[in-house]
This record gives sequence, C-alpha cells and structure tokens, in this order.
Amino acid sequence: MKPFADQTSRPAAHRRGLAVAATFCSVLALAACSSAGTGAGTGTGLNARDAAQARIDEPALREAAVESAKTQDYVAAAAYWGALYERSPNDTGVAVHYSKALRQIGSLEQSLTVMQRAQIKAPQSTDVLSEFGKALTASGRPDQAYAMLTEAAATAPQDWTIQSALGVTLDQMGRYDEAKSHYGKALSLSPDNPSVLTNLGLSYALTGDLDTAERMLRKAVADQKGDAYARQNLAIVLSLKGNFDEAERLARADLPPNVADSNMAYLRAMLSQPALWKQMETLDDKPASPKVSPPETKAKSSETDQVSSLPPETSVSLH
Repeated sequence: MKPFADQTSRPAAHRRGLAVAATFCSVLALAACSSAGTGAGTGTGLNARDAAQARIDEPALREAAVESAKTQDYVAAAAYWGALYERSPNDTGVAVHYSKALRQIGSLEQSLTVMQRAQIKAPQSTDVLSEFGKALTASGRPDQAYAMLTEAAATAPQDWTIQSALGVTLDQMGRYDEAKSHYGKALSLSPDNPSVLTNLGLSYALTGDLDTAERMLRKAVADQKGDAYARQNLAIVLSLKGNFDEAERLARADLPPNVADSNMAYLRAMLSQPALWKQMETLDDKPASPKVSPPETKAKSSETDQVSSLPPETSVSLH
C-alpha cells in the first residue's frame, strides 16, 4: 500500500473507504463534545436547577428555555423544557421542544419516550411527526424515521429542517443520491444554511468525495452561525486527507485539550493501520451506495454498516 501521504491522490472509488474512518472518528470526536456538554447537567447542578425552576412561573421558564437554546446551553434548555413538560405533559408543543433538547444532550431514549406519548395525543401533528422522525433518525432507526418524516414533509413542504433530516435518514439507509436531493431542497428553502451544509458535507464524505466534503464543511464553518458540529466534522475530513495540523487546530477550538489530544492520537493510529486499507480495498469491490438493513434485522457484518451509518446528533445536525 502507498503511505498515507499519497492517499488523497487515489481515485474516488478508492477514497470511498475513507468514510469508514470518518464514521469512527465522528463518534469519538463529537461524542466527546456531547459528554462535555451533558456532564454539567447530570448531578447536583441539575437538581439545584430543578429546585429553582419550581419557583419560576411558566412564561419565565419558556423565556429561559428559548434563550438557553439560542446560546447553545442545551443542558439548561433540557432542564427548563423538562420543568414545563412536568407541569403540562399533554402540551404537545412543550413535548416537541423537550424532545429536541433531550436529543441535543444525547438523551435519545428519553426523547423517543416523550415523542411516543405525544404521538398518542396528536398522531397527525406535523410538529410531532417531524420531531419523532428526527429522534428516530438520531437513534439510528432510519426506516421508521423515513415514514414519519415523509408524512411530515407532505404537510410542511417549506420546512427545511424536515428536508435536511430526510437527507440524514437516507444517508443512514445508504441511499446517498436521494439524500443529496433532499439536502438540495433544504438549501433551496434556506440558502447556505450551515447545518444543511454540514450534513451535505458528511454525505459526500460517506461516498468518498473528500474534496467536495471539505468544500461544503468549510462553507459551513465560515458562516457565523456555523457550530461545533461543522468544525469537528471538517477536522475529521482534513485528518482523512492528511492535513493533521489544521485538523488539530479545529479540534482544539471546541474540545478540552485532553480530549483533542486523545482524538488526534486515535486518528493517527487508526490511519496507520494496514487493516484499514485492506477494508478500503474490500469496499472498493462493492457498489458505491450499499443498502443497510434496519436495526431490527441488521446484518452480521459490516463494512457497509460502518460506512453508511452516521452517529446520531454527534456528527449530523438535526434541528
């Protein structure tokens, strides 16, 4: 095999296998972001906040919840929406916001539980179908998610978040061309949206087109609304192309020093393994857009599973 420094000159079919590493590293890098954000909310700090919320009236709680989401303090947002949900469990609007906040801190099973209850109360609600579909996508259940998101899109064709979520769902299913079509629709509704560009960049990475992936992710990062998801995923793509210096700078922008050190060491070690390049060669003998079985009937093996799966809410942006 050629050394890593030469890998970017490989044809697109060869580079497709690099998405294996992208998926692994996405889990590592942004799961760390998630755990860093949620740690503050799982212990005495959250309990103290709960006690304070009991003394706050509903309008103030709503205002605090919305403001926390704007400032990306997702732990606080989940706590505030959770307090409102406890007071009004039948309010589907509150349930949708609470589920989204739970997704953003990685509490996926709780998010699904909230939406299961909301769907019983409002089975035809577009907001409920949309959020339930996103929660299912974040939890790695694309088949179920696709049905709900498709129904939601039919009743809210101008909602870019649903189109983007459909793209993520289709990427999980290995239907990459269809996924890109939905990202295109999302961008037509919300031009240059950094969240959509982030997801589109990852979609290109999954099919081995790292140059286009880098271009999309750089555009997302350049936007003042671009977030840690865009920066960390750009860092991963740059690492896969051998640009470790810039990748490391991006990784350190959002991650604690020890986590960034660990991630970069992991990347370097993994990309130096002959087994990775063997796996890439195996992938090159397969179709570019492999189908993936749903979680309930997942195949035993999987290079295709690894290539086509996107880490929930750690590497993709589901609004």
